[in-house]
Amino acid sequence: MTLVDKIGAVTALILFVLMVSAYFYAFRPKNKKKFEELNNFVNKEQ
Repeated sequence: MTLVDKIGAVTALILFVLMVSAYFYAFRPKNKKKFEELNNFVNKEQ
């Protein structure tokens, strides 16, 4: 394996772990209320 292959493999693994952790963070039931409050924050009038 060349250095570029190793860098690519490490980058892919890091991105995979970050994506999996973001998925479980977003779909964890205890965070549901927090995300529901942000449902319409762009259109919310102040």
